[in-house]
Amino acid sequence: MREKCRVQPTYRPPSLPPSLPSNRPPDRDWKKALGWLGAIGLLILNFGGKLKFLILPVVKFLPVILKSGGSMLLMIGVYTAMWGWKYAVGFVVLLLLHECGHLVAAKQFGLKVGAPVFIPFMGAFIALKDAPRNAWIEAWVGIGGPLLGSFAALVCHSAGELLGIDLLVALAWTGYWLNLFNLTPIGQLDGGRIATALSPWLWVPGLGIMGWMAWTRPQNFIIWLIILLSIPRIISLFRQRTDEEQRFYEIEPAQRWTMGALYFGLIAALAYGMHVSEVQLDSARARGTQIAGTR
Repeated sequence: MREKCRVQPTYRPPSLPPSLPSNRPPDRDWKKALGWLGAIGLLILNFGGKLKFLILPVVKFLPVILKSGGSMLLMIGVYTAMWGWKYAVGFVVLLLLHECGHLVAAKQFGLKVGAPVFIPFMGAFIALKDAPRNAWIEAWVGIGGPLLGSFAALVCHSAGELLGIDLLVALAWTGYWLNLFNLTPIGQLDGGRIATALSPWLWVPGLGIMGWMAWTRPQNFIIWLIILLSIPRIISLFRQRTDEEQRFYEIEPAQRWTMGALYFGLIAALAYGMHVSEVQLDSARARGTQIAGTR
């Protein structure tokens, strides 16, 4: 099980959206509504047996659908109360696309994975049912999320500029930040997995970066949890590797250079994207524009 931890940016929650009108049908139409429900019920009883070959596959995968879709709806509901529904939906969609990047990369190497699961204030994760066979595969599974997640943030940013929608630019900034944070080379974060193909000793500066974040944000329990979960990997650096571990970390120099270029190039691109979007958001705030979900 690999867990993706997210640190949420400090945003001032906007006022809650106005309540929606009731969806209950007018009293004069309740008999008509019951009639339609009765007719649908009879159709299900009459044809349910003939359509079971279509219903059974849906029932079979219902737990997977609920596991991912249900947790997504829960996260959207929680963040809607904090930032408004537009920002909440955009945020969770960006998070979903990030996780889909991991899923696609794992599938390319024949690894079995579970559906993404979303946890409010923590982020999202997918369960790897098969362990990566070597550091090259683990690095690709790790970088797959930031690659697709960064591309999604770039599309969101471009749409915001073309349409003049500052909310999309704000979402793009969040997407850039989330993917950059996950590239920190520590523990079970994406950067920690990528470091297995570069040099596991990158976990040491990663621990320093996370320690600095814990020092400056002592109230953020997610950062402390990441540090705690990373300790076993840090300790493993100072003991002799087994033959199996030695084979796991053996990759071709060309593979190491390729992954290094992708990793550090993506870090630079995300930092630049954050800078550009931050400048645009500061300009919007200077004009007095209210951006839902931002300070």
